[in-house]
Amino acid sequence: MAFGRFPSWRTVFRKVHLWLGIGLTLLIVPISLTGLVLVFDDEIDAVLNPGLYATTGAAVARPADAYLRSASEAVGGQAAVLRWPHEEGGPVTVVVRLQPAPALDGRGPGGGGAANRSGRPGEPGGNRRPLSRLVYLDPATAAVLGVKDLRNSLIGQIHVFHENLMVPEYSGRDIVGWTGVALLLLSVTGLILWFPRNGGFARALAWRRGPATSINLHHFAGFWISIPLGLMALTGIVLAFPPQASAVLNAFDAPRPPLRRPGGDPLMPQPMLTAEGAVALGTDAAAPETPRLLAVPSAVTKAWRLEVQAADGTRHAVSIDDATGQTTLEPAQRRGDAIGAWMRRVHQGRAHGPVWAALAGLCGALPTLLAITGVLMWLRKRRNRAALRNDATAFPDRRLISAENA
Repeated sequence: MAFGRFPSWRTVFRKVHLWLGIGLTLLIVPISLTGLVLVFDDEIDAVLNPGLYATTGAAVARPADAYLRSASEAVGGQAAVLRWPHEEGGPVTVVVRLQPAPALDGRGPGGGGAANRSGRPGEPGGNRRPLSRLVYLDPATAAVLGVKDLRNSLIGQIHVFHENLMVPEYSGRDIVGWTGVALLLLSVTGLILWFPRNGGFARALAWRRGPATSINLHHFAGFWISIPLGLMALTGIVLAFPPQASAVLNAFDAPRPPLRRPGGDPLMPQPMLTAEGAVALGTDAAAPETPRLLAVPSAVTKAWRLEVQAADGTRHAVSIDDATGQTTLEPAQRRGDAIGAWMRRVHQGRAHGPVWAALAGLCGALPTLLAITGVLMWLRKRRNRAALRNDATAFPDRRLISAENA
């Protein structure tokens, strides 16, 4: 290239695509593969722990109080959150707290740092929560099917790694977010570079883009997954930087004070309402929607919180005052928050049917294939160029360089 001449835009995109891919392979591959596991976490968990899903009937036949009481007795704690099955035949689950909420200085009764939402102790500024267990119950009988320490289970640890690389105290969540930015750039630049220089769209769709299988695999798989992968990367960025994403998404909405969530607040020891009474009041206020989640009142809010689901899949929340039984529908989400919630569902991969679940799974699997084929293409190109410099007659196939530059 002559002195002072700027490289073409295609050369710039190729360099960005190459060095982002090679430089971040060791981050992109494990984050993508753990995402693949999390898309099908329920199915994997059912295989690893079949007893937790061995229900005797699909109907939810017992009152909410029976499930809360059975779960509390199983682990000797206080039931905090009840979730009804999200699909027919699934278990009822109850989150049971094992100890009171930590004090404001972040140190629990034993003097140790409180656990944060990632299951690691003592993260400054983390969302500290008391220790808890997830109890699985038979919906037909309220019998205990099993107890899981969600934070330390295999799926739980995979989730923590996918979220913050298991190093939240070292900005692991930010690293994952910026890796998502790189993956989005890889998707965009890869899609641009996919178009051949001297050919039309039909040629670009062809399998054979070069004499090597790695070249053809990289172009073919990269094109078909680029848009879904870019969407997964974008939604992952939103989830990795929630305050910044919320500020951007709600930039044109009127400001609204945040809703108080119970989080790690101490629970009310003796609520006046029964759980079934709270469910009845909440479903009357939100009829004809189906109850999905019930949160026991905390000592701060002093209100039950019932999430209900409409026929179209959207969810709403009802607050039930424990002393008076007064119900209050929580205000509808701002447009930006609704978009953020939609992005979360897209990223989780299971809320939009089996087709999107399959695409989400491919978004987790194919980056590994693209990383391997991309590195092979780079190494082959280096080797062939070195051979061409040293001995032009020894160069095996000149088509490889032109194919990899196409």
